[in-house]
Amino acid sequence: MVDQSNTLVKRMFKVLKTEGIKGFSRRIEGRLRSKWSRHYFFVFSQEFASVSDALEFPAQLDPAIVRMFERCQRVLSSVTFKQVKESDGGEIDELVAIDPWKLSKKGIIEKLQEGWCCYVAEFGSRIVAFEWTKAGPEFYEPFFRRSFTLAADEVYDWRTFCVPDWRSRGVVPILIKWIVNHQALTEGVKKRTGWVRIDNVGQIHNLEQMGYSAVGRLGFIEIFGVRLLCYIRGQRAFSATKKRFSIKC
Repeated sequence: MVDQSNTLVKRMFKVLKTEGIKGFSRRIEGRLRSKWSRHYFFVFSQEFASVSDALEFPAQLDPAIVRMFERCQRVLSSVTFKQVKESDGGEIDELVAIDPWKLSKKGIIEKLQEGWCCYVAEFGSRIVAFEWTKAGPEFYEPFFRRSFTLAADEVYDWRTFCVPDWRSRGVVPILIKWIVNHQALTEGVKKRTGWVRIDNVGQIHNLEQMGYSAVGRLGFIEIFGVRLLCYIRGQRAFSATKKRFSIKC
């Protein structure tokens, strides 16, 4: 240990002697820069003036988008939608098999018991798409390692997935339409909030087409693998969450 310390001191003096204080500072800055990173994500939200407007979704969208929904609905007339319950053993087993995030059967059941909702689109007995949502008042998001608070009429859109051979058929928009209408009718939901990676151009485009808009950012800074700052920017981004900054998360 002493030999290593002596070697380090000798290297420091050598850099100071040959490169000066500025060179030494640049080297330290470069080493530190490689050990810290900033991560941020867009927060997207969809708000309706009333439950009636949510029930009429997507009537408020661009007419071309509305016609797209109508075409998809005709083509996908054989697709059915449902909310997965703890007793739906077949659907839960299939979710385990297709989930790209590898959520286990135990994990799915725990989520359902905690009040998370999973909605699926089925063709025959096969699940072709699914989405998870969570109502308030509070939920824990493991990716950000923190809790968020939701308004009484707000839900969090968590994960959405479509099996590869059913992509580009419009099944996800139709599933979301069904969820928006269903949650408006059964729970009075008027606001939906979620987040997306800033480089996920395709998902951002899809959300904008469906009436979502970017309302802020979520982010965190890591130094040597430790998160030292987590933040929410934008008044409309998780507006019911009072804690906007956290020094360590």
